[in-house]
Amino acid sequence: MEKTSGKNKKLYLIGIDAAPLWMIQHFIKKFRMKGFEIFKNNGVLTKFLSTLPPMTGTACPSIYTGLEPGEHGSLDFFYMDKDYTKQLIYFDAEKTVPFWDFLAKKGIASLVITPAMVIKLSNQKNVDMITGFPLPPKFSSPKIQNLAKKFHFTGEPDIEKEIKTGAMTLKQASQEYVKSISARAELSKYLIKNNNYQLSFIYFAETDRMQHFALNKTKWEESVAPLYKEISDFIEWLIDFSKNNNEDAVIMLISDHGAQPIYNKFLLNSWLINNHYAALKTGVIKNIESDKENKLETAKYKLREQLLKSGARRLYDKMPKNTKKIISNLIGKILSGSTTGEFTRIHDFDFDMKNTRAFASVSNFPVSVIWINDKRFRTPTIKTESEKQKIKKEIINNLSKLRTNNGKKLITDIVDGDKYYKKTNLFISPDIIISALDNYTIDIFNFSKNNIFMKPEAAKSGDHTLYGIFGLINNSSAGNIKKINIKKISVCDIFDIVVNYFR
Repeated sequence: MEKTSGKNKKLYLIGIDAAPLWMIQHFIKKFRMKGFEIFKNNGVLTKFLSTLPPMTGTACPSIYTGLEPGEHGSLDFFYMDKDYTKQLIYFDAEKTVPFWDFLAKKGIASLVITPAMVIKLSNQKNVDMITGFPLPPKFSSPKIQNLAKKFHFTGEPDIEKEIKTGAMTLKQASQEYVKSISARAELSKYLIKNNNYQLSFIYFAETDRMQHFALNKTKWEESVAPLYKEISDFIEWLIDFSKNNNEDAVIMLISDHGAQPIYNKFLLNSWLINNHYAALKTGVIKNIESDKENKLETAKYKLREQLLKSGARRLYDKMPKNTKKIISNLIGKILSGSTTGEFTRIHDFDFDMKNTRAFASVSNFPVSVIWINDKRFRTPTIKTESEKQKIKKEIINNLSKLRTNNGKKLITDIVDGDKYYKKTNLFISPDIIISALDNYTIDIFNFSKNNIFMKPEAAKSGDHTLYGIFGLINNSSAGNIKKINIKKISVCDIFDIVVNYFR
């Protein structure tokens, strides 16, 4: 690691995946988590705006680049191709420069630990890096790898399957995530103490995973609070370290989006199908209408779900384009129509696209997206722009009328995809973006002929919200930090804040 010259300002940027302001404030009040409390009492602690949808795959690239989703090209963890197939996508530093590479070219030395969505190492010689979620970590040098081994840091634990199946309790999962956070923190402390980094960016992704399984539980604090306590302790150490060394420093706290407990799900594709905007293949319909449980179909269901797990998807992602198409068509033909009873689990290849005018895919969160099946796709049913705008208007109007079983307005916000994604050519952009009422999530996978609501599964006990957190402790003489408009801050502002600090 080369040391930089000139004024040695420091910036410490701590990222906590899915941390909402209400939770941080709750932990400050109930558990006196001092690391967070210092932001509240001696600095800034507020909420800030995420992307649409508010999720890691979209928001984190906006944090790193200052660009909106239509500009950096990450719609979600996936994008939709013209053959109606979801393709994995990761942050690509070769196309859009993250702030650590931008600064490295100006001689600023950086430590970057597990930034979410970054799976390729920086090619800058003055960036020490460990890549992050969703793939196993890579190390920028043998030295960093050996130190990670010394501190027993192997990345975020891949234990979601064990939690879902009940093989691991929430308490056990919490303990595993705490170990990971602690190992990352201890490794970061060592590197910060022994290197002259001007920028240190440490990202904790475990919080989001734990919250997805815990937030609607009565005793959710028991599994979530220990993770935040570990991060708070690390922040407290960082503040003390910087102060004791009389550093000209700023400490920032961010999250990519927020979180909330989830008590109900709106089945978006059920609504689209039941209102004749989308159609399922004949084989799927026959299976749904069958009163008898078909063991073959149940086996097909289990096989298909397993094929769509992250490991299989990563293997699929490495295949040549033509091979992908063959595999996708084969899976669709063999496995289409699997069901598990009252609710049928559907995927993109279950749709009869020749009779589908609009469908939902990719984003399975409280903010979800709808595509109009027009000429951008292989089998369009909407032929003209005027026809597209007509059906878009009709869907928006009908969605706005939806009510919950308690009579509340279900869809709280509807955004035109053309305006939000600025007619990007980086991906086929969704045409409608919808947000659900608080404590509801939007489901794109389950279908029922009789109901557009269902109770959330374990992995949807908590889900995302539009507002993350922004915290700031300013012990620097740099005047440009004081110019931040915290009332209008969003994920896209972080890049400029970080870069401008070193000017």
